[in-house]
Amino acid sequence: MKNKRITMTEIASLVGVSQATVSRAINQPEKVKPELREKILYFIDKYKFVPNENAKTMRGVGSKILGLIVFSFSNHYYLDMIKYAEKLAREKGYSLLVMNSEKNADFELEHIKMMLARNVEGILITPVDGKNLDFLETTDVPFVALNEDFPGHNYVTTSLNEGGEIAANHLINEGYKNIGYIGGDSKKYHPKLEGIKKILKENGIYFKPNWFVKMDTINLTGNEINTLFESKKTLCDAYIASNDEVACLFLKKANEFGYKIPEDIALVGFDNTIVSKLLDITSITQPTEEMVRIGIEIIFNNEKVKKGVKLSPCIEVRKSSLK
Repeated sequence: MKNKRITMTEIASLVGVSQATVSRAINQPEKVKPELREKILYFIDKYKFVPNENAKTMRGVGSKILGLIVFSFSNHYYLDMIKYAEKLAREKGYSLLVMNSEKNADFELEHIKMMLARNVEGILITPVDGKNLDFLETTDVPFVALNEDFPGHNYVTTSLNEGGEIAANHLINEGYKNIGYIGGDSKKYHPKLEGIKKILKENGIYFKPNWFVKMDTINLTGNEINTLFESKKTLCDAYIASNDEVACLFLKKANEFGYKIPEDIALVGFDNTIVSKLLDITSITQPTEEMVRIGIEIIFNNEKVKKGVKLSPCIEVRKSSLK
């Protein structure tokens, strides 16, 4: 860089922030965290960077782009989230940049850095890793975690405990007692299971360990469900799935093994996506559009105090859980 005047873009790349952040460090230093500002100023001084008048006019001018990083492009729940985010961003005169982490923390971090390089004005994210949220906190780009609670950061989610409670209550009211749960073993899915256990206990029912069918919710091979149906002895009267994808897989496997839904086994999904509607599966509805709306408002308000919001779900009853 010796015989070449360094640019603001290059300073941003060296620091690992957006060009807009460098501009703010120069023009509005009070809006940049002190430690980050010091890092930017170090490189500015080292390479004798002199902002031109055009750079100075960037003050208050944003990219009009919001970022959204989701777990998956194949899960209809996240497709709904993208649809709502695009609609709500457009209403505010913004474009939406969408990326897929594929539930991979390294991919997620790469996407975050790419979005910062694109000068996004805020990021909505369904986080894979809390460490990546910690990294975002070192930037001055506002962000909100969606669909999971992350104390210490801004987040908007659904009360998953309450969703589990609603599903279990519905099945008990239909006369089912042995109620199992099919889902992943990560902490993300535990609140749903805890809600189910709570309602069963209140009704004098002990949740047996083998009622929890631990699934690989990433690859969705269905091997665990095959094992369940092959054993026969451990089958419950009803199952609550961690999401509609798992519920659809359970329905498919049940048909393959000669079981009818709901005649032999009742089934409840989670997320109330288009697939549950098409296959007549009872499902817990998350207020996804409201979740995204609140997330965007938090970004635009750029609140200094971290805010956690939990919304209440409801149930859409269909044929799969009725006696």
